[in-house]
Amino acid sequence: MRAIPLKIIILMIVVIFCSSCIPSMPSLKQPKKTIALPIPDPPKDELRGVWLSRFEYTKFSPTHDQDSIQLYISNTIQNAAKTNFNVIFFQIRGNGDAYYTPGLEPWGELLTGTPGKDPGWDPLQFALETAHYYGLELHAWMNTFPIWRGTELPSDTILPTPPYLLHPEWLVSDSAGIPTPLSDHYVSFSPGIPAVHDYLITLASDIVSRYDIDGIHFDYIRYPEGSEDSHYSHDSISVSLFNSNEGNPMQLDWEDWQRNQLTIFVSKMYNDLMGINPHLKMSAAVIGSYHRNGWNAYNAVYQDSRRWTELGKMDFILPMIYWPRSHESYGFMDLSEEYRTLGTVDRYLIPGIGSYKYNTDEAPFIWSETEGQIDDLRRRNFPGMCFFGSGSLNDHWEELAKTRFRYPSNIPPLTWKDDIQPEPPGITSVIRNENSIIIEWIPSTSEDVKRYNIYLSTINPIDSSKAKNLWYVTPDSGTFWEIPIELDRNGYIAVSALDAAWNESALSPVVYIGN
Repeated sequence: MRAIPLKIIILMIVVIFCSSCIPSMPSLKQPKKTIALPIPDPPKDELRGVWLSRFEYTKFSPTHDQDSIQLYISNTIQNAAKTNFNVIFFQIRGNGDAYYTPGLEPWGELLTGTPGKDPGWDPLQFALETAHYYGLELHAWMNTFPIWRGTELPSDTILPTPPYLLHPEWLVSDSAGIPTPLSDHYVSFSPGIPAVHDYLITLASDIVSRYDIDGIHFDYIRYPEGSEDSHYSHDSISVSLFNSNEGNPMQLDWEDWQRNQLTIFVSKMYNDLMGINPHLKMSAAVIGSYHRNGWNAYNAVYQDSRRWTELGKMDFILPMIYWPRSHESYGFMDLSEEYRTLGTVDRYLIPGIGSYKYNTDEAPFIWSETEGQIDDLRRRNFPGMCFFGSGSLNDHWEELAKTRFRYPSNIPPLTWKDDIQPEPPGITSVIRNENSIIIEWIPSTSEDVKRYNIYLSTINPIDSSKAKNLWYVTPDSGTFWEIPIELDRNGYIAVSALDAAWNESALSPVVYIGN
């Protein structure tokens, strides 16, 4: 073996020495600059929803005063309308109770302080009429499988009889077949029991038949927390079905069988409700993490919303992603993208923003996290967002109305329900008064028109894809509207028609408005 010449050894030492020194020389390394991304413009088509829970609209009235509860509901809906939201998810069932005129289940305790007591008014009807007056859709929100909450048994004097007392054989049970004990949390019916499916479908069908709601929204379509440890639900009916050829024809394992029971339930519910009202929108709030390591929808509570959308049995899902974007394991945008890449076919994914976490007295400055989540969803072209809960927006309605929600929006069209474009309307007259514009138009000849878009632009032709040109969305299918407007605002005005699935017509003839 030949020796390495001395000159080469010296050269190698010099190179190694210089290489180790260069990174430590500050003059050779420039500091990184933080580039602030521009705030994206609001899109014209965007679902903007807010959850209004039964706890929230009743908690401001410790005396259970009807006027106080109604005032809170009305103020919330008005604020949402002024802030250019378009959907209210209004809770009408918590745990085997009713916040609407009861059919199968008794009145909710939070309305009067007494379970089953008639409050003398109907919260769902009141919220529905208010939402429609201000031009918002109202989706009735139900907790699905929970049927009781509390450490004491419901009274057998309550009418209608609480479902907990009617069907104790339907309760979720642990691996030993012992029903879930009473606690401060929910006790649920087992999703593996076909009679439970039938009961809940009858319950929802009654609501859809009696109320002119725009959608129905389900929470808790899942097995309870603790299913992995307690092996829910080994109730006798589920176990018997699982072990039978009739109840488990594909010979699924236990976890897949339970996931399939939820999918069967969702499919049956969707088919039955669409048979009553094909324009109804059915959605579900789902666990914020679908399949990540740790606690997630798929493994912990057997909730496979991917499958529901693949089958076309859910119009949109709302993952409750209540973590900040910076979270290492459950980052808001990471989980949003995880859900979006699951293959939701042509259904919509509407991420749920936990704005209640970013609006505290201890750290009010972190509201910027909510704003950042809105911006990032728009940068990545998500079709909308929903906020939990409405109370977390009470200090921010006006701010949102002036900034990120400064223009109205349409719910993205549900083309799988209906993809036929309505016929356009025609304008008959536009009158400019001192403080308003009065516009009247010839209605669209299409039968299922629900509302109209009114556009105002300084440029003709009007670009109806731009949110800045959308001046107003009418609350109904009327053909006359008066719009407050600045005196110095001139431009071109046109109208389009929207059907129940939010398909939009071509624009009407354009009219110029001058001084």
